[in-house]
Amino acid sequence: MKLNARASHFKPLFSPKTFLIAASLCAAPAVVSGQAIWLPGSDPANIARSGAGVAFGRSLEACSLNPALLVTVQGSNSVYLATGLELQSTQLTMPSNERQLFSTDRNRFMPALGGYWQYSKKLAFGVRVDTPFMRHLEIPHESPSRFFGLAFDLKSMRSEMQAAYAITDAFSVGLSAGTTSLNYASAVSLRALVPVDPSRPAGDANPIEALLETIARQEGSVTVPTFSVGLRYAITSRWTFGGSFTSGAKGRPSLAASMGNEMGFYGKGQPDSIPDLGIEDRAQAMMAMLSAQPGGGDISMPYKIQAGVRHRLNQATTWELDLRYIGASSASVPTQAELKTPSGTVTTLDRNYEFRDALALCAMIEIALDKNWAVRAGFSYDPEARDEQKIEAMLGGAKSAGFSIGLARRLFGGELSAGYQYRQAEDVIANNVGGNWTSSGLTYSGTPAKVEGMGHLLSIGYKKSF
Repeated sequence: MKLNARASHFKPLFSPKTFLIAASLCAAPAVVSGQAIWLPGSDPANIARSGAGVAFGRSLEACSLNPALLVTVQGSNSVYLATGLELQSTQLTMPSNERQLFSTDRNRFMPALGGYWQYSKKLAFGVRVDTPFMRHLEIPHESPSRFFGLAFDLKSMRSEMQAAYAITDAFSVGLSAGTTSLNYASAVSLRALVPVDPSRPAGDANPIEALLETIARQEGSVTVPTFSVGLRYAITSRWTFGGSFTSGAKGRPSLAASMGNEMGFYGKGQPDSIPDLGIEDRAQAMMAMLSAQPGGGDISMPYKIQAGVRHRLNQATTWELDLRYIGASSASVPTQAELKTPSGTVTTLDRNYEFRDALALCAMIEIALDKNWAVRAGFSYDPEARDEQKIEAMLGGAKSAGFSIGLARRLFGGELSAGYQYRQAEDVIANNVGGNWTSSGLTYSGTPAKVEGMGHLLSIGYKKSF
């Protein structure tokens, strides 16, 4: 944040003790909260503001939310570079035995880059490189939900050029256009029939002896065009309205499938029953005959419409309230990988994720403690994007909220910033989480399970004007 030259004459509004108390309150988790597939930002400023800021002028980081703000950035050229870490964890609890299973594959690197160049007082250009979407986890192999999804990994990288034009001193418009790369991978546990003669299809003349469980994986990527448009209107010197539309990202990845080396043997009767002795040789022979093939379909990530009002309360304090409309009803991911066997193709049950659009809320406050230090805090809330009984481990969809805080320090002629957000999924008890797989096929177990989730965003960055 660029401080007004007169701000140095203001007495700090908060003592260090008061600030630490406020920081502790802002970082505390909420009872009703959630973890969405979209991120509030990739840089420390937007993370600390919980994604609010489409009307926050004079902030290069906020230009990644609304390109129309480029003409408000002070100075002729500036750039920021950030590096961060994104962490996610999902917890499954079976009420019947209260056993808790925690997901792994929790961490991801999260870089961000932004730049600004003033061509004239009315025209400015910029660049943004960030991560708009991310979701990743691998659940334990003993989880009954492994038949619907064992692992999931969605990463994105958006690179866009930006431009803004000030029609008047109070009103400006902006455009951002480029590409977004979507990298997708998934895994699922599947079971193949093991008959007396593994080389021939199972049937009355070749009865089933056991079931062989293994893992089918797939991965691929696609790069698609994306864009955003924005506007800014300064109602008065203290009040500003801003709004932006950010397109979704949709494309069909070129998927490649593979099989894991894991094997499990089960009886043909009751779910997870013990197979007959001596079945290992037939199961090994069946394993050599299996091959994986990828699923199909598009990756489709939601669009976002965001509008907000910013109020500069005084020289040191600015707050903003934003509404976000998330167009999640079009969200989709490819179907799971399949196994080709002598008895036919083995696949999981077809699951329609059925996301729905949602109206979200986020708010932030930024305070200049003195001419060198500034503190940021924010809050965000997203309602559930799926029906409660359709929520599961892979894509979640429960209520979404976050609490964030950050610091900025003028250093070496620039600004060093840090931002942190805590995210926590609302506990949901659903009946479609687990499955039973016998020789008759896969069915839902109907056993209720509690699905929980939490996450952290942490980023450090440096901004410099030239």
